[in-house]
Amino acid sequence: MKFNYRFFLYLLFFSLVCCFLVFTIIDVSLKKYTRHYDIINVPSLVGLSLLSAQDTLIKNKLTFTIIDSTAYNPQYTRGAVVAHNPKAGSLVKPGRKIYLTMNPLTIHYVPLPDLKNKSLRQGISLLESHAFRIGNLHYVDYFAKDVIRFLKVNSDIVNAHDSLPKFTIIDLYVGDGQEQNVSIPDISGLAFSQIKRKLNNYSLNLGPCHFNGDISDTLQSVIYKQEPLADTKAPLGSYIEVWFKDSLN
Repeated sequence: MKFNYRFFLYLLFFSLVCCFLVFTIIDVSLKKYTRHYDIINVPSLVGLSLLSAQDTLIKNKLTFTIIDSTAYNPQYTRGAVVAHNPKAGSLVKPGRKIYLTMNPLTIHYVPLPDLKNKSLRQGISLLESHAFRIGNLHYVDYFAKDVIRFLKVNSDIVNAHDSLPKFTIIDLYVGDGQEQNVSIPDISGLAFSQIKRKLNNYSLNLGPCHFNGDISDTLQSVIYKQEPLADTKAPLGSYIEVWFKDSLN
């Protein structure tokens, strides 16, 4: 029996065409299902009340959750949005959850504990137990390293027993132990909720944070890149820039 090359070529061509059509149909269907081409520009919500922010997000087919109240900011009204993530201008898909940080509705005052000459770790624990937030670390000339010398809020020195609003962000000025540099730790794989305390324990500060556009839950995102790199040297109190990705990826 003579082999029919023409039939074989026709069959091969027909098979390739069928494969291409099937691939195209599946690709188009998946993109339609995942709204591949439906992208939303996150609106600015800063300064809006919760109801106004909610209306704006609904109109833009977005959802939201409130992650926390921040220290009271007099630049905004009580109960207003003071920050959100992803930020305004970010490109997201419909249904993306926007994390809102709100200005407190009620201001509760708490006395500041006496932290002078306490260790950095002890000071951080005491501040957090009194419902304060840790700002940045600043190193000053002093013979003992990581010993608290004084505290500031918005560049103003605060003293023990001063009454401050709950969740006030407090900067710590600590001794440098007459050291200049510190070794950068490897923080890859750490969750967003862990990173600030980890860096503070290494005499470092959390710098700019960058989030992958496909992150589903910011608080559970993990670090995949840092700058400066691990095992390099940097001055005490340096800011570490980090990049986050979804923990499921």
